[in-house]
Amino acid sequence: MPRRRIILLVLALALGFALIGVVLGVFLSPYNPTATPLLDSGTTNGDNQLSSYTGVVRALSEPKEGAAYYLELEDGKRILLKSTGTDVAFFKESSVTVEGVVVSSSDGTEQILFVNRVRLK
Repeated sequence: MPRRRIILLVLALALGFALIGVVLGVFLSPYNPTATPLLDSGTTNGDNQLSSYTGVVRALSEPKEGAAYYLELEDGKRILLKSTGTDVAFFKESSVTVEGVVVSSSDGTEQILFVNRVRLK
């Protein structure tokens, strides 16, 4: 086989494999972006508004309402912190601004903040 013919055959095979790869890639794994919710799925029904609070993250002596941490506000009040997307323990003893949806606890004595975003102060 002449040298020129071998080079053309190799180039044709390489081009063919590349084309097959592109076609299979497009059809077998199309890009379908999914919508990511802003908050944890169980925290809001659309009627609630986001709230923002600044304070220090503290650990509870024993968990309450499924929350192990709370935000100690500047006026001494506290808000329980719950989150499935953010590791609140990482911010323990830090001064932060927390954004999320606030609801009352089951007994109505405390507020629970479902954390959407935490910013170090």
